[in-house]
Amino acid sequence: MLGEAIRRTKNDIEGVVLIGGIVGCTLFFSVFEPRFFSLENLRVILETMSVLTILSLGLNLLLIAGEIDISFTSVLEFAAAIVAILSGWRFPTPLAIAIALFGTVFVGIVNGFFTVKLRIPSFLVTLASQVIVGGVVLIMCNYRAVLISDQAFLNLFYSRPVGKVAACVYWMVVIAFCLWFFLMKTKLGRWAFATGGNAEAARLMGIPTGRVKLLLFVLNGCLAGVAGFILGSRAMSARPLMSSGYLMPAIAAPIMAGASLTGGRGSVLKTVLAVFLLSIVTNGVSLLGLEPAYRDILMGAILVVALSIRQLQVLAGQE
Repeated sequence: MLGEAIRRTKNDIEGVVLIGGIVGCTLFFSVFEPRFFSLENLRVILETMSVLTILSLGLNLLLIAGEIDISFTSVLEFAAAIVAILSGWRFPTPLAIAIALFGTVFVGIVNGFFTVKLRIPSFLVTLASQVIVGGVVLIMCNYRAVLISDQAFLNLFYSRPVGKVAACVYWMVVIAFCLWFFLMKTKLGRWAFATGGNAEAARLMGIPTGRVKLLLFVLNGCLAGVAGFILGSRAMSARPLMSSGYLMPAIAAPIMAGASLTGGRGSVLKTVLAVFLLSIVTNGVSLLGLEPAYRDILMGAILVVALSIRQLQVLAGQE
């Protein structure tokens, strides 16, 4: 029994490191700032982590399949900009959301097409689409913030329907559960892991790896759109570069959670834990009144430690 528990712990080193980091950071910030360890601050952390969680979970899908997408920040802004402009034109809320999601789906299809059909590395494809979509957002917004005047839209993504918890937290929980179910309980989820683990073997087994990757690019685009709805609702506006601070953390979280750049690995639960840890650091640094540079230093240090522990585990397994 004890040996089995030890074996499971070794195989889930990322989870142990993340939980240890959460506990350690919570104790550290609680000692120096009494306000940190409170229900009110927990609510703030959950609300602020919702956008990053949704972005990280979308990227986690692609990492599992052995691909990456760095255009999600521009896609987030694109979706928010569409809703902001359409709200000014008095478009019905469902129609504005549908048009914005269609835009994110289009970007996902384009990214998937060039990656799957033309076999251009996804990093290069999505780097180009990030620049292109970012330029489109600048033109759409005329280089300024555009107010979102649709109150129904704001209520849908950032009201407080139950108690003091904002709607974005419920969106985050529902999306996380749906993605966990998709990856762990559906055939498409198993195909995603197989595609990232060994694409050639997956093709020989009859798995349509190209279509799987294309679907995941589309899902990632849609998730970036939902994150844009939440961020736009929080700010009550859309503007260029509003998501510039999310690029590194959204990539770091799934990697800290065990995802591999070569594919075949990834976890929804551990990705959420990684985002929670990064959000704790951001919140604690803010409460202590420190400059944002200290937050970046701590995030970078946590990422290096997590990757080092994983690499030591791999090296130990090879001996």
